[in-house]
Amino acid sequence: MGAFGRFFAMLACAAGLATAASAECLDAPDLAAYQTARPEDFALGPTRSDRLGRVVAPVIVNGHGPYRFIVDTGANRSVVSQTLAEQLGLTPVGTGQVHSVHGVSTAQLVDVDSLRYGEMSLAGESLPMLHGAVLAGEHGLLGVDGMRGRRLRMDFDRNCIEIVPSEGARRLRGWASIRGELRFGHLVVVRGSINGVRVNLLIDTGSDSSLANNALRDALNARVRDNRQRVDYAIAYTAGDRVILNRAMLVQRLSMGELEVRNITAFVGDFHIFNFWGLQDEPTLLVGMDVLSQARGLAIDYGRGTVHLRPRDNLYFGTRVLN
Repeated sequence: MGAFGRFFAMLACAAGLATAASAECLDAPDLAAYQTARPEDFALGPTRSDRLGRVVAPVIVNGHGPYRFIVDTGANRSVVSQTLAEQLGLTPVGTGQVHSVHGVSTAQLVDVDSLRYGEMSLAGESLPMLHGAVLAGEHGLLGVDGMRGRRLRMDFDRNCIEIVPSEGARRLRGWASIRGELRFGHLVVVRGSINGVRVNLLIDTGSDSSLANNALRDALNARVRDNRQRVDYAIAYTAGDRVILNRAMLVQRLSMGELEVRNITAFVGDFHIFNFWGLQDEPTLLVGMDVLSQARGLAIDYGRGTVHLRPRDNLYFGTRVLN
């Protein structure tokens, strides 16, 4: 997940289980309908979904709403904004650790009796309360704490999501399927290759950018001595301080399953989150919305550990190519 966007709510708490599911692709309410966001919570103009192009879902909190929650497949916990918590009269009940790209920070926890998306209900939990640019002015993050045994489908054209039980879910015809595995009970990892180097791919709809670890950079440099790296500059907003990203590389071709993705700019660094996941020594690429949104849709089957992508119409010689 990440946010303005590289934030990961990795609290060591038990995940709430969904008791029902929504088979509808629901649209989030218009942000203009809400006046709760503070000017200091965001700095960018609106985009087709949230301000950073991430999919936003309508979520009912304690029977109120719907509110706008960013869909974040990199977060094992949902999150509420400080503004929304104050509006609903939620008071802190403790603190917990939050792991981000930058490191570890402490967040206040508030008791939430219920979260609901459509007919999908989550058990009441103590959730992190955050504020500032990490949420880009939205009301919260919808993590994967209720996705076990379910399939999450995101329609990037319509900017809406569908959640159904994995067992018996209708087949996604015309979609590319990639076998993966679940780590930590929620993090989907698939395998791919870049210039012949085998890589771990982390699917993270909460991150606006793609991130590579140093192990991937070193493995690519070992194969191509004159490897050219394009240096870009960007600011990453996390649960803690701003992080300046000043090293980037151009990935000309990434293969995953039957898909090829071309011309990815990935920021490179010894990011804390790769260490937290135990992937610092394995070539790994966190695939953010800068890449995922090039497809028409993304589905993650948490029952089968499978990722599905719906390419757009640029197909070449039987290979589905996302440019």
